[in-house]
Amino acid sequence: MDTVEIKSLYRASGTSLAPKLRRLPAMVALFAATIAPPAKAQEDLSEINNGTNPTLLTTQFGLQYQFNQINSDLNTGLFEAFYTQPFGEGGKRAFRITVPGSDSPFNANPIFGGKPGVEFTLGDISVTYIDVFYLTEKNGAAFTFELFLDTAETEAAGYGQFAGETSAFYAWFLNNGAIFAPAWVQTFGLEGGNDQGQNVNTTTIDFYYVPKLKNPRFYLTFDPAIIHDWETDATFGSLQVTAGMLTGKAFGGDGQVFIKPGILFGGDRPAEWSVQVGYKVLNF
Repeated sequence: MDTVEIKSLYRASGTSLAPKLRRLPAMVALFAATIAPPAKAQEDLSEINNGTNPTLLTTQFGLQYQFNQINSDLNTGLFEAFYTQPFGEGGKRAFRITVPGSDSPFNANPIFGGKPGVEFTLGDISVTYIDVFYLTEKNGAAFTFELFLDTAETEAAGYGQFAGETSAFYAWFLNNGAIFAPAWVQTFGLEGGNDQGQNVNTTTIDFYYVPKLKNPRFYLTFDPAIIHDWETDATFGSLQVTAGMLTGKAFGGDGQVFIKPGILFGGDRPAEWSVQVGYKVLNF
């Protein structure tokens, strides 16, 4: 489960000049497929951790880019490189570092601290702690805390302050092999607001579902959510669907490519739709 995608949609609208969202051509997926050699015929794909079980932590490294259509006249993008490292007994805890790049016309506007003609800039680097504190054959639970550093080079590329995000989820492992893991996510500013006095305080209720597919090389996830911004009293919904495919052994782990289209709905929505593509290596 990855609530960061919902969060990234909300961070990039740019309508309030506070961070509200998170463009990569399809050639990235093609490149990823070409650099990853085919899996061995005898390999049991059903035993590979593809990253869809939120209680099964593993090493991960990936690159992803999300294109966000704010309205008919405006779009933004968010590039991210991320690395996850489990530690501790049974590998039930992990740290993740995420380095984002904001791709937005707001970044090129001097009014917002930008440089004319420069739309791509560094965003807020974040560090996340993940703790799977309960796990059985039928259920699992975890909480996370993410700290956003105030590293964005422009006002529109980050929160403009140190910010935090806590989340907690409870997962059910269903008899048909599917996973249902609803989550609560709270994002908040840690300094009482940015230079313009705009603070961050949003709540997300997420309903993550992973069906069991017959072919273990492929996976799907469904991620409907409801988001409320307490600062602006705005509420909207989102739905993101991820389709992924294992591409075989790569860099000492298991490679995969994925695409994640999303749509937002409701009168308060900060954007219309998005699509994310990426490549990552797990289990190395």
